[in-house]
Amino acid sequence: MEDKRILVIGGTGYIGKEVCSELLKRGYFVSVLSRKLKESDKVKVLNGSVLDKGFLLRNLKNFDYVIYLAAVVKSLVKSRYSENITGLRNTIDAMERNNVSKLIYFSTQNVNIEKTGYYGNSKKECEKSLKESNLDYVIIRPNYVYGVDMDNYFYRMINLIKKTKVCPVIGKGNQKIQPVNKKDLARITVDVIRHFRNKEIIEVSGKDTISINEIIDFIRREGEYKFVKVHLPIKVLKLFKKVIPFDIDGFDEDRIIIENNLSFAYNIKDDLRELIKL
Repeated sequence: MEDKRILVIGGTGYIGKEVCSELLKRGYFVSVLSRKLKESDKVKVLNGSVLDKGFLLRNLKNFDYVIYLAAVVKSLVKSRYSENITGLRNTIDAMERNNVSKLIYFSTQNVNIEKTGYYGNSKKECEKSLKESNLDYVIIRPNYVYGVDMDNYFYRMINLIKKTKVCPVIGKGNQKIQPVNKKDLARITVDVIRHFRNKEIIEVSGKDTISINEIIDFIRREGEYKFVKVHLPIKVLKLFKKVIPFDIDGFDEDRIIIENNLSFAYNIKDDLRELIKL
């Protein structure tokens, strides 16, 4: 059992819920900062926002670690991405003033792309602010994160194929990714707490390297689906990037980390088989 006090900012999100579940399983005392979550027997809830600096100064106290997952990932309103920067800077300031020193920050492997979009650029700026702070920090940069559930891109792709017999693909579909199951990511986060190394940057990529086309072809074979693959040209989509709710710039680049010494329990093809059954 662990007696560390952990504040999870973004603990109600897709990854955050899995991280909180893993922390509770390991016996940590978990608090969640949220604007909507109700108090429960399992976690303490701080009802507020990272955009409210006064709230953070009053409440962000007496924690051993802060795990920061909150982020605007997709939005039609591009100005909202600045909230990523403001929220983190407010958190850093509150932690420094209240002598809470250790922060685990969830970034993205999009920061490795030279020319990325609004989301990736906001994360680059966040990392810069963190590196300029006086905090002890670890930055976690996940590859594409998924789970065996209905709330992820792979399931939505499978569901669309079933309903419409069409699979839209952004670009040529040859870009390679290394998807990581959120359960593995949550376990790795706990390992970071147990073996905290100040100023470490951890690239978290799944053990399987696979292209979007390979994923689609696997779904076709395993599900025995008949459908048409429709490619949407990147050059055309970039003309409309201001009204597309995610980063198009850099979308067609590979997300591959050559050196990855992390261990993983899940692989993408086994998980795709489970998603097809949902």
